[in-house]
Amino acid sequence: RKWDSYVEGEMLFGLPVTTYPELEESQRQIELLDKLYGLYVSVVQTIKGYGALQWAEVVSNIEGMTETASGFQTQCKRMPKTLRDWSAYGELRTTIDDFFEVLPLLQMLSQKSMRLRHWDTISRVCEKEVPMDEEGPHPDNCKLQHILDLGMLKVADEVEDITGGSSKELQIEAKLNSIEEVWTSMTFQFQNFKNRGPVILEGKQLGEIMEALEDSQMQLGSMASNRYSAPFRDRLQTWIVSLSTVSDMTEQWIAVQNLWVYMEAVFSSGDIAKQLPQEAKRFTGIDKSFMKITTKAFEVPNCVECCCGSDLMKTLLPHLMEQLELCQ
Repeated sequence: RKWDSYVEGEMLFGLPVTTYPELEESQRQIELLDKLYGLYVSVVQTIKGYGALQWAEVVSNIEGMTETASGFQTQCKRMPKTLRDWSAYGELRTTIDDFFEVLPLLQMLSQKSMRLRHWDTISRVCEKEVPMDEEGPHPDNCKLQHILDLGMLKVADEVEDITGGSSKELQIEAKLNSIEEVWTSMTFQFQNFKNRGPVILEGKQLGEIMEALEDSQMQLGSMASNRYSAPFRDRLQTWIVSLSTVSDMTEQWIAVQNLWVYMEAVFSSGDIAKQLPQEAKRFTGIDKSFMKITTKAFEVPNCVECCCGSDLMKTLLPHLMEQLELCQ
């Protein structure tokens, strides 16, 4: 102000205006500092404000945060070149760039595929923890600042691998869920045979079951060989074994049923039964056991439960096949 007063006074009295190079340089420096620290304060306050967000709110705000960070980068680049040698400018630039670089990682972390196991891995990699519950970041206690404090930029490649792996695991989980849904509702259906009632597997439905078995077993085999299937290994193995059992039991059942139909026609004739009394007696036992299987399956028609739920099928079908072959 004094400088301005002196200049105005000299101009009022028509005197030559005295220059003050040091003051002019100081004024220029102050103006530059004002630009630099004005932006710095804005950046720090903005990032601090973002840090107060609940982690659950981050997803809907990432686009806006990206635009803001991009705007800060533009303002920083437009700063006078003389500022770029200042340490304060370097610190500002680093603060903006680090926040801009962490945003894609936040986007990856916000994917629906992220599970508690992935967050645990990230905590181990970063050697820091965030407030968690049984599913992931605690919806009430975990804020964005907790995530930023992990220092993920130092291990960005590992974080990307973990989040990318979570997406691939989600795909496997979805396929496995789909297979489970199919076989939870897949049932054997029966059609009437003569006057014996619904004791024969219905042909069309049986074809659909065999086709579904082939498709599901192929998918399970492919998933089992995928390195991203590790979290579901037990579930996969259970379904591989279960559907293998269903396939084996169904094939044996079809073979036994075909022979039973043939033999039933033979021994339903009184003349044949009289001529072959021993074989007729054996077939009577076979017939009772076959009816036992179909009755049980009719009561529990779900394919997996029927074939894997008890040892009845595993025990009786091989025995029936052996006995039917003796009757031929």
